[in-house]
Amino acid sequence: MNNQMNKMNLEYRFFLGGADAEMCRIAQILTQAGVDFVDSGLGWGAKASQYGKEAFEDAVKDGLIPVLVELVLDCELPEKAIIIDHHGAAANLPPSLIQVSDLIGHLLTRNDQVIAANDAGWYPGLLGMCDIPGMGKLYPPATPAEMLAVRAADANLSPVMVAEIDRALAAPVEMLGVMRVIRMTHSKTGMIGDRLAIAAIMTGVIKPVDFPSYVVFSGDGEVNFSGRGDVAAALNTAFTGGWAGGAGLGNPEGSAFWGGYPEQEKVEAFLREHFA
Repeated sequence: MNNQMNKMNLEYRFFLGGADAEMCRIAQILTQAGVDFVDSGLGWGAKASQYGKEAFEDAVKDGLIPVLVELVLDCELPEKAIIIDHHGAAANLPPSLIQVSDLIGHLLTRNDQVIAANDAGWYPGLLGMCDIPGMGKLYPPATPAEMLAVRAADANLSPVMVAEIDRALAAPVEMLGVMRVIRMTHSKTGMIGDRLAIAAIMTGVIKPVDFPSYVVFSGDGEVNFSGRGDVAAALNTAFTGGWAGGAGLGNPEGSAFWGGYPEQEKVEAFLREHFA
């Protein structure tokens, strides 16, 4: 059986998208399983064209099936190509880590489950408050040590960036309806979410919608929203070309995220009109 599985895995060549905790774990799994993959260390929003259609065609010429993991499909692909993603229209699918594991026959470890819960469910997922597609609720919920480890894996901020986050959170609180508005120079917003979520956990949140909704307007032109799933879905529909995901995307009682580079004034006006 193992020999048959290994033979099957040799049929694929994976092309990995933007590096985060989930993608790094996928690379580890593929390495351990001896599966061919290419990882160019791309950032969030990675595109298929950054590898180039020739790379996918070469995989087919080598007798392999190209598997694209979380890549924006902006170039021609071979007919046999397999697409793995769980963002935007694919938000109802299992996290990419689970899809990859299913494809190559990898059995999820506890660490894999924690990473998948974080990637698709954020803190509500880690605390077992919401179903993760393909896995269900994380049980038992993540321990403080597990949460710290998986959240720290995505954090790589300079002291200057951390100081800017400190300044932004210490500024007078600005609200837009139930959403907190945060304005800062850079767009590394993970620590913003961590601090707001941990504060909410300390007050005893019991369901995803209890976590704070917030929107970050960054000086580099990026906008990021985290919170109610219906707000994230509405932003994704109104402002195309960005990114969105989370197990609760579209659900007013769920938690999701959205981001992109639309005109910030228009985003603020949209939120004020529809959700303030």
